[in-house]
Amino acid sequence: MKFIAKARRILSEVRDAIVQAAFSLVSHKLRAALTITGIAIGIMAVILIFMVEAGMSSSFARQLSTLGPNTLFVHKWKWGVNGNDWWKYKNRPVVTQMDWRALEANAVLPEAIAPIVSTDASVTHGGKELKHVDIRGSTAKYLQATGWQVRHGRFLTEIDHELGTDACIIGADVEEAFFKGQDPLGQRLRVGPSTRCTVVGTFMRKGNAFGQSQDLRVLIPLSAFTRSFGLKRGLVLAVVAPAGKMSETEDEVTAVMRNARHLQPDQDDNFSVNRQDKLLQGFNQMTLALNVVGVLIGIITAVVGGIGIMNILLVSVKERTREIGVRRALGARRTTILLQFLCEAVMVSAMGGFVGVALGAGAGKLVDVLTPFPASVDPKVVIGGCLGSILLGAIFGIWPALSAAFLHPIEALRYE
Repeated sequence: MKFIAKARRILSEVRDAIVQAAFSLVSHKLRAALTITGIAIGIMAVILIFMVEAGMSSSFARQLSTLGPNTLFVHKWKWGVNGNDWWKYKNRPVVTQMDWRALEANAVLPEAIAPIVSTDASVTHGGKELKHVDIRGSTAKYLQATGWQVRHGRFLTEIDHELGTDACIIGADVEEAFFKGQDPLGQRLRVGPSTRCTVVGTFMRKGNAFGQSQDLRVLIPLSAFTRSFGLKRGLVLAVVAPAGKMSETEDEVTAVMRNARHLQPDQDDNFSVNRQDKLLQGFNQMTLALNVVGVLIGIITAVVGGIGIMNILLVSVKERTREIGVRRALGARRTTILLQFLCEAVMVSAMGGFVGVALGAGAGKLVDVLTPFPASVDPKVVIGGCLGSILLGAIFGIWPALSAAFLHPIEALRYE
């Protein structure tokens, strides 16, 4: 019975403290609003940074899935090249069909090798035009090397490449733009200024990666691509390694490429064999830097917001010193006074946190829609923002609350 009575008394004191704290905030609207705004802006900035980071991570994972989990990419460029090395890689020779044929003939480990070349061009059908479509040329091994899937129809065959047929596979955005509600198979498209192709299949939808649609794509046979767009563009060779043999395959590909290009032992490679883990390593470094920025902003926000909360409560204690003295003289306990001011601090901080989370989520949606940067809501970040703001109020409110609770009643009554 004593425990129940004590629990009821504590609950009653907490309820009264919340009511009095709310009344105090309403009585000082401007002061409370300024503190809430400061906290909200800081929380919004932190939420926005972590939303962008979460969106980029999700987008990057989708992008990696299109590369194939065990695929190496042979190219003149090395992934993640910085400005200092740009000219070195720019002067390298492009990867050619001779390199591709050398790997096909001499590399033993790869399960598949798909040459890929791309350009940007317009696609038209029935008087409608789509600009900046990703036009790619490849062979029948493209699906195995990249992990893409055909939704409807068929894929390219070796015969399509050997004969340079007009077959093409279109992405989901191209299909929706030209053939919504229709069967696209057998339809004719004009690719670029003069190339004609016949739709024989459609890709499964892939979605966006880093703000760019992966579905605005048309794939044609490599031979048809070179006939239409020329031979100047370098290839990317997608090499599928057996499971667990990425390093061995990379070593073999490097050896074959060096031999095909007649490089001496003391000469550096004039090509790059790119792996997903290298790309992932660079991305992780970037997200780590972004997380550090977010944490630093969070710390600065906490300190500035906490000082603001402490200041308004210390002012409130000064203004209400006589009231505290009267209440203490009438029997109010120190814990009651402490709870009142602590509730006021937590209430201001929590309101700022909730407003900041809402503004951050809204700003993140705008960034996702209006900019190339993807942003997605991470429930952990939202919950962390709300709980962090409550904890902020409790930490920075404890000193003013203790100051009020330990005022001597007689001294407080004498205060003018």
